[in-house]
Amino acid sequence: MFFIGTYNHSLDEKSRVILPSKLREKLGGTVYITLGLDKCLAVYPEETFENIAAKLSKISDYQSDNRGYKRTFFSNSYQCDVDKQGRIQLTKDSLDKCFIKKDVVIIGIDDHVEIWDREHYEEMSRINDENYELNAAKLHEE
Repeated sequence: MFFIGTYNHSLDEKSRVILPSKLREKLGGTVYITLGLDKCLAVYPEETFENIAAKLSKISDYQSDNRGYKRTFFSNSYQCDVDKQGRIQLTKDSLDKCFIKKDVVIIGIDDHVEIWDREHYEEMSRINDENYELNAAKLHEE
């Protein structure tokens, strides 16, 4: 299963956002939300999140980098049910950490969905677009 596409939405007054129906169908009724990379929120289907958690549980806690990553990942993760209108509730803390205000961009990215502050996403997207060919060449060298 993979997710694709870009969708513009807004948070409502209770910090809920509607998941696009094409993404919602694949995500299922229960999702896990955590800090993504580059200051976004990552939304995972339940099974995918459980697989990630299982992999992380096998990583040694005797290295400080591992402990730090696991602490940040798990302490900033929460389970969320998709309501009947297709919305998920975002926490104030997670929104603050990712500088998400009102207008958001929701993107499908392989095995999960990301939620971005629209201004931040547009800047990041511009940089990624400029480096698209260079990044493609690097990926295909491996």
